[in-house]
This record gives sequence, C-alpha cells and structure tokens, in this order.
Amino acid sequence: MKYRRKKVFLILDGHPAHEAKEVKEYLKLLNGKLGFYFLPGYSPDLNLNEFVWNHLKTNLLSERFLDSKGTILNNVRVCLESIKADVKLVRSKSVSYLYD
Repeated sequence: MKYRRKKVFLILDGHPAHEAKEVKEYLKLLNGKLGFYFLPGYSPDLNLNEFVWNHLKTNLLSERFLDSKGTILNNVRVCLESIKADVKLVRSKSVSYLYD
C-alpha cells in the first residue's frame, strides 16, 4: 500500500471483524489509499468467496476424512490448487446452492 498511486478498494461481506476498531484505525493510517465496499447482508450470491467455499465443501472435501488441523489445511490447499487449474470453473458464476 505504501507505494500505491491509486486507491485500492476491497469488497467485504458483513462480518463484524471488517468493522472492528483496529480495522478503522488501520484505514486512517493509510490516508485514503484503501476503501471498503460492503456487500448487502445475506447476499452470498454476490460474494465470490462463497462460490469457492461452496465448491470446496460440496465437491472436493465432502468425502475426505479430516481428522486434524494439518489434514484440513493440506486438503484445502490441494483443493484450491485444483480449482485454480480449472479455467472453466474459475470463470463460471454458477453455484449449486443458489438454485436449490
């Protein structure tokens, strides 16, 4: 952020941590170089992270035995790499739970 010439905008959901005191203080330190856009509440269809996590849970992690933090982290990394390698999936905007 230090060497950015243009303002950077983050799109955030309504998680309380995004409006925490520490976040607001950090924003002030950046002197307007960072801006937030907040998504409306209960709108997972607008939050692209929800697409990724839904795909992970329903298609990649649902049949794996996850018995430790290390196993979970490793499986999530492997699954995220497989998503990254699937160009059609990355460019798609459909998620099954949106249409159930």
